Amino acid sequence: MSNAEATRARRTASTKVGVWSAGLGLLAATSVLGLWLFTTVPDVRQLLILFCLGTAVVCLLVIALHQRSSGGRRSANDVALAACARATEEAQYSAPASAAVQWTLPSRRGQQLRSFFWVVGISTALFGIFALAAGTPQRSELVERIHAAGAEFGVAQAEKVSDVRRKSSRGKDPYTATATVQLPVEPGDEPVSATVKTTTNQPLRPGDAVDVLYAPAQPRLGAVAGDESSLGAELRGETMPAYMRWLFVAAWVFSCLGAAGHVSMRHGFRSLAHLGSNDKAIRGRYWRVGGAGSRTGQESSGKETYLEIQTDAGHARFHTSVGKQGLPAVMEGQQLWLCWDSHRGGQKSRFSPSRTPAVLVFDTGLVVHGMMKVDDVETLNDSGVSVEKLGPTPEMGRPFRLFDARAQWPLIVEPLVLQVCLVVLVCAALLTFDLANGWRWTAGIVGFLGVFAAAGLYVGDDTSTKRAEA
Repeated sequence: MSNAEATRARRTASTKVGVWSAGLGLLAATSVLGLWLFTTVPDVRQLLILFCLGTAVVCLLVIALHQRSSGGRRSANDVALAACARATEEAQYSAPASAAVQWTLPSRRGQQLRSFFWVVGISTALFGIFALAAGTPQRSELVERIHAAGAEFGVAQAEKVSDVRRKSSRGKDPYTATATVQLPVEPGDEPVSATVKTTTNQPLRPGDAVDVLYAPAQPRLGAVAGDESSLGAELRGETMPAYMRWLFVAAWVFSCLGAAGHVSMRHGFRSLAHLGSNDKAIRGRYWRVGGAGSRTGQESSGKETYLEIQTDAGHARFHTSVGKQGLPAVMEGQQLWLCWDSHRGGQKSRFSPSRTPAVLVFDTGLVVHGMMKVDDVETLNDSGVSVEKLGPTPEMGRPFRLFDARAQWPLIVEPLVLQVCLVVLVCAALLTFDLANGWRWTAGIVGFLGVFAAAGLYVGDDTSTKRAEA
């Protein structure tokens, strides 16, 4: 078996379904947000957004059908156990081969990208729902008629003012009123009056000037009180003013930066596909899972679980996303190489990272990517050996299998998550229509909370306490 074949990531049907479904779903969510913010033709905008949401619904159906055709939902522990069993079986039937000085391992790039786009996808969905609820899907009926007749902004004179009210008792709040105004017309034309609802900083009086939007060619259509700053966005068919649109864009960009920070903390930026001069290794064996909430129940000062690795230099804590159950029980006690980047975080500067990329290479060929805290690896640096100084070992000639149970997430995701996602998509579709404010914000709140609920259900560890057996 060649080195490329040995380290090539194995893509199952579930992995392919997950990649395509997640990719199309993220593309649909991003398209909805972009179309809502920057498209100015209401009917076309609504049609395109509904098409994007329909594509996302198809993705949910594909995941549900794939899960059903595969025999139903499986727990993350079952998927992990199957991966470990395959690695052990391959190790038994593979022949040792000559190994290069530098190790070539399955890359963690897929895990990094999935982690990055997970955060981006959640933030895009949240911003999309919020933008849909805060925006206006189409022009009001009167503004639409005036727009079709050739709308212009002008200044009218108030002839009669009634129902003058203050929005609240606070001194800086504006006044509202119902005013009959005389619209500006061409000299010699018959004067035309219109009734408008006004909002002013001072109480409106007869004879005051009122900014209005009207159609000079057909003034009898009526008018709407307001100027370019208050009615310009609606007149152009935009869903919200320009400053709000760019606030959403800026927030989305910051969420991408936050996603990059999340990847740096969880996986680092190295793919760790090749181990070289900056990497050290030490022999050890998998001991157990530890940390807060782990199945061992042991006390820990940290808030996250980790894999405890027993080495000649002591116990090492290896942080990776395997959940509170840790690795399957069949892996306990198995021999491995613990490798880490000894250069990252070693400068001791203020901006030096607090974690360094690390990897577990089991003698069976199973590869588990993760991170180690820089403070923890300091105790191992003296005992660790540079990878370049390691001679060929039997396990290095075996085919490597990447341990990444979450890559098969279509098998792991609960049906309830898919149902909640469907509710979110329905709420988003409703928000493309002209709803009353009460119903609009109700749909927005339900959709917003639905995104949080779906994300929380997905990232939650398997609640089953039953340990899978070999």
